[in-house]
Amino acid sequence: MRLQGKRALVTGANGGLGSAIAKGLALEGAEIALHARRSESAVELRDEIRAAGGTGEIVTGDVSIGADAESIVHQAVDVLGGIDILVNNAGVMSTQSFLEMTEQEWRRVIDTNLGGYFLVGQAAAKRMVKVGSGAIINVSSTRQTQSWPGSLAYASSKGGIAMLTRSMALELAPLGVRVNSITPGTFVTNLNRQYALDPEFQRRRIPSIPMGRYGETDEVVGGVVFLASDEASFVAGASIVIDGGQTLW
Repeated sequence: MRLQGKRALVTGANGGLGSAIAKGLALEGAEIALHARRSESAVELRDEIRAAGGTGEIVTGDVSIGADAESIVHQAVDVLGGIDILVNNAGVMSTQSFLEMTEQEWRRVIDTNLGGYFLVGQAAAKRMVKVGSGAIINVSSTRQTQSWPGSLAYASSKGGIAMLTRSMALELAPLGVRVNSITPGTFVTNLNRQYALDPEFQRRRIPSIPMGRYGETDEVVGGVVFLASDEASFVAGASIVIDGGQTLW
């Protein structure tokens, strides 16, 4: 129970990686605020956590809007009594190419994936700084260094998260707040299921992963738990790559 007594907010908790992370933190003793844009999409996860003996509460809002981001953190603090851990995970996907990308689509992805991490991260950090402790984990992607046709906005947002994490860590470490990230490779989630399970995509992608398979969502949990725990008390600005070797090429 490495996180016993800790209070954690997980954004995008109703997604594949988000739900695995939320359950993993709960199993380690943390009380969890489960963020989703619509409360009904997180009810099953909340009930599952409670059935296992954990504490789960639902908070709602759009991470890409400043007032909503503040409200999301406020709701989490209200239901949990404080916030010790933030996992920035909420995100959206886009497959529009560079020449086809509309300004509206670009802003949708960047405002959610990068802007949302900034807004929720800032709101949570302000509260953590007041008590002189806290841990923020940003969920990035191997797309922060690798791209492919049609990943323009998504890859750009993840590249931004890499530097956002380092900049947050640099400024917040002296104030007692640790900021790090995990960098997952190819996992089948709500965001990518349509193309990740396409036989042609699998034929091209899986050979590029030295372990020869996609990751299982539970395989990201250990990295998050470590970064959230006191075991990572001297870790700041780091990124744990969880990709089966995909970025070794």
